[in-house]
Amino acid sequence: MPTRWAWLLDGRTHGRPATVHAEGCPNATDRAHPLGTMQALDALSRPGATACTTCDAAEALLPILAHGQNDAPAPGD
Repeated sequence: MPTRWAWLLDGRTHGRPATVHAEGCPNATDRAHPLGTMQALDALSRPGATACTTCDAAEALLPILAHGQNDAPAPGD
């Protein structure tokens, strides 16, 4: 496990949704810009955003994002 995670955000291009990649991912384009972990999670919470499955982004970030959603109080609580 890395001592510090670094993420990249590839914005929407040619009808594709924004994608979060781990730094160094071969699928990231040269237009991707760096993000911290909280920024990456925020980006993934937006409609249509995806986490890359080629690198560690999906494996590392999606469980964190899902955990936060499961712990949210139900409306009216």
